[in-house]
Order: sequence, then structure tokens, then C-alpha cells
Amino acid sequence: MSKISTAVKVKSYWLDRFGIENLSVKESQPLPLTAGQVRVKIHAASLNYRDLLMIKGLYDPKVLSSGGIIPLSDGAGEVIEIAPDVRRFKIGDRVAAIFLQDWLAGESTYQMRESALGGTINGVLTTQRVFNEQGLVHLPAGYSYEEGATLPCAAITAWHALIVSGKIKAGDTVLVQGTGGVSIFALQFAKMSGAKVIITSSSNEKLARAQKLGADF
Repeated sequence: MSKISTAVKVKSYWLDRFGIENLSVKESQPLPLTAGQVRVKIHAASLNYRDLLMIKGLYDPKVLSSGGIIPLSDGAGEVIEIAPDVRRFKIGDRVAAIFLQDWLAGESTYQMRESALGGTINGVLTTQRVFNEQGLVHLPAGYSYEEGATLPCAAITAWHALIVSGKIKAGDTVLVQGTGGVSIFALQFAKMSGAKVIITSSSNEKLARAQKLGADF
């Protein structure tokens, strides 16, 4: 375990009022870790449409009721400090944050849904963030931080829709609407499973790129 110098300020984007123009950078001292916590240097964060709606006040108008919030829910980074009792991670590990920090198993509950990064709790648009070790996963080998930062929301949404709920199998046909993050992950998971994929877009350029990724129609 290494100690983080308090001379190194944490820079975070804060939203005190709705609207992209109201995002502001604030500096703060790094807080000491408590039991089970891990400090992560954020290297990359991805943008979901949910994040834009959140910042505009169109997703959850109550999100600022208790003050400002750090936006963005998907991020990846490097472990730079761990509490003495942490066992799942070591300094230097490459990690991504899970979206609902308290949903670790079983059916979701109201309390679990109140642990959404970039919504009900502070997100990852910051240089450092402290997580409970249960709220992190190791990045897949060979993934960049940028790639790892795209996995938590979009990829898991597509995986759950096709693999868990849809129980997709070889020979199935999947209709993918549009070419956003969830759709492109769905395209790749469907092809991986041996399914045929129909994809839609208003852009011929995007359709051509989707065909290169394996879209059949």
C-alpha cells in the first residue's frame, strides 16, 4: 500500500446546475482511504446518451436535489492506492468501474439502484476516484483504457439483452436499431453467437461500416 501525497490535487468536473455550459472544474484534496477502498487514477471515460440526458436534466430532475454531482458513469483506470484489507486488487492493476456500485448479485433492489455512478452518486469525470473494491472489475487483457471504459453500460446492456434474456443461438436473426454503442456491441455479440444481423441507420456510411463488422442485411 502506498500513500497518496496530499500535494496532488484531484480535479473533477462538477454539475451544480443543469446544462453542459454549467460544468465546472473544481480541485480538492484526496481523501484518506477507509476499509475496503481502492483509489483509481482515471485514464479514460466514455460518453453514453444517458450522461447527456443527465447533464441536461432530462433523465432525473431530482439528481441535483442534494447539491452538485460529478457526471459520467463509465470509466477505466489504474489502481494507485489500496486500503490494508483489500485483497482483490494490487497497485498497478488496470480496472473498470461497474455501473451500479452496490448491485453485486441477485435481483436488483431500490437500494442497489441508488448506487448508479454519474447519477445518484458521483461519477468518473475526474482525475481520481475512490471505490469500494467490490465496485471494480479487472480490465480484459490487451484492452486499452479507452476500450475498457466502453464496457460497463453499453456492452453489458447488449450482453444481457441477447445472451441472458434473449438466449440467442446460432441461426437466429437479430434486428439492431441504429449504430450507437449498444447496437454495435449487439451486432458483435450476435455474430459471435452465429446469428444473422439486420441493422438500420439513416447513414449509408454507417451502414457500410456496420457491414464490415459483420452485418448481413
